[in-house]
Amino acid sequence: MDRASLPVPGPSRLAQLLGLRRLLGSDHAPPSAGAATRAAEVSTPAPRADAPARSRAVLVESLGQKVLHAWLQNRNQTLLPLTLNLRSLDLEERSLVLCVAASAVAANGRGPDLGLADAALARIGAGERERQVLRDALAAGTTRGLFEAVTAAGLGTHAYGAALLAVDRRDRVNQHYLAYLAARFALPDDAVASLHRRYRM
Repeated sequence: MDRASLPVPGPSRLAQLLGLRRLLGSDHAPPSAGAATRAAEVSTPAPRADAPARSRAVLVESLGQKVLHAWLQNRNQTLLPLTLNLRSLDLEERSLVLCVAASAVAANGRGPDLGLADAALARIGAGERERQVLRDALAAGTTRGLFEAVTAAGLGTHAYGAALLAVDRRDRVNQHYLAYLAARFALPDDAVASLHRRYRM
């Protein structure tokens, strides 16, 4: 088919095609510079008046979390005595602590190693009076009501530390008895670990 044989649209059809072209052209025309500027102004939020206060609140919260985290990491030094000192206790409290140490010394059933116990307890202030209390407790051989009295007096940490020092912690029976004391006095695992590190033989 040659070009001459193609149908030529009539005037009304041609007007329709031109109107459609103008309509499509107006829909796809690029936005003007003014329209782009107005769109950018709408999409960019204005700074809030309370922005400085919000920034300060975020900073304070962040610092508070860091301080709390540091305190939790070092709570053993905060909550436990830096050193166990029998001299800081009154006579009744000292006796309770030494009775617990005596129960640990006697726990393995092979006879007490009083030389080890005396030397170790001297590190926390035990003198002649305390050595005699230890021997009297060993002779009595009873713990009836002892652990309840220690717990009521808030001396679980001191008592566990004294028992820890008074025995050979390499002995398996002693290890189990120390674990029993820790559970009996409801000492946290991290507190027990802190005492073991502090009084490493």
